[in-house]
Amino acid sequence: MHPTPCDTYPGVDNTGLYLHIPFCAKKCRYCDFFSLAAPDRIPSFVKALLREIHLAGPLVPGMVDTVYIGGGTPSLLSAAQVDVVLSTVRDNFRLSTDAEITIEVNPDSATPAWLAAARQAGVSRINIGAQSFDDATLAFLGRIHSARQAEGALEAARRCGFDNIGADIIYAIPGQTRRDLERDLDAAFAFSPDHLSCYMLTCEPGTPLARALENREFDPLPERQAADLFDTVSRYLTGRGYLHYEISNFARSPDARARHNTKYWRRVPYAGLGPSAHSYTGTCRWWNHRDLDAYENALKQGRLPRQEAETLTPAQQMLEAIYLGLRTADGILMAAFEAEFSVDFFACFAASIAQCVDQGLIVFSHGRCMPTRRGMRFHETVTARFAECL
Repeated sequence: MHPTPCDTYPGVDNTGLYLHIPFCAKKCRYCDFFSLAAPDRIPSFVKALLREIHLAGPLVPGMVDTVYIGGGTPSLLSAAQVDVVLSTVRDNFRLSTDAEITIEVNPDSATPAWLAAARQAGVSRINIGAQSFDDATLAFLGRIHSARQAEGALEAARRCGFDNIGADIIYAIPGQTRRDLERDLDAAFAFSPDHLSCYMLTCEPGTPLARALENREFDPLPERQAADLFDTVSRYLTGRGYLHYEISNFARSPDARARHNTKYWRRVPYAGLGPSAHSYTGTCRWWNHRDLDAYENALKQGRLPRQEAETLTPAQQMLEAIYLGLRTADGILMAAFEAEFSVDFFACFAASIAQCVDQGLIVFSHGRCMPTRRGMRFHETVTARFAECL
């Protein structure tokens, strides 16, 4: 088959590869990612994914230095299935010898034996979906694991030899107090994770949680309290030596930052495989069918399972550079921005800059425009102001 302009990647040597595993034992109330509670379909899906890896490999001429296996619940795959997927990736992509290979796991399915086998298969980084260490909070979120299972998964990952362990925490739960959140963070910190992703709960349209809110089954946490909890997370973790390097992400050291996710914020090309996965080249974006049948049928016919594609205009690229850059503590390197878009940064965004500086949302240092902690907290407001200048 002949690639189209939106199927090919620049020959850069730091492309990322994302593999979406669309299966869960049970959908969580808050989740709007594409996933199915249909584990019986895993074998046919894996066959389709291997076909897609084979078809997509030649389209990525550069070196791949990060692989991220997300979901869904990738730990529902058997260890043998993880091994064959990674072996097929190595056979079809130029995978660097020091590639960061991450897999997301849920505490209920990440047994010590599974974790040990995943490490043997080449996984170098584990991301554990703990979400909370409070059983009542886990029940509200619709999680099927217990707090003890979350603790056990963290313990087991370290015992299996993983030296790059991440954990996810969800906060701003209805009724949650600062002390409630600190107890969750205390529990996580006790296991010395190398990385923490702390996400504010959102009620995405169409999810069971959103329907429960519409039915007034609970009252959402007031916006001001949610913002205060954002500050609580940031102050707690930075006070214990973590780097708050992106709105929701904290690392024990610069080397512990998530290399794959950092590509998204820096607009580095990445290939997304699996149903609903997105790919990006810098100027083009496309995405796969958000339907398992359509995805598998396309691959049975020898076709890449593309649903749609878009070519980004210069204005769209500039807005994404602002939106993504101001998510990170590093912010925007203005010289690189000006070279890419042929604009004067200060002249282009003068009105927004003055307003945001006055309100303590951004600062300038070493040639960078960077968000303050307050600027991260009100990221949408900051980027909306910059967008008004385009």
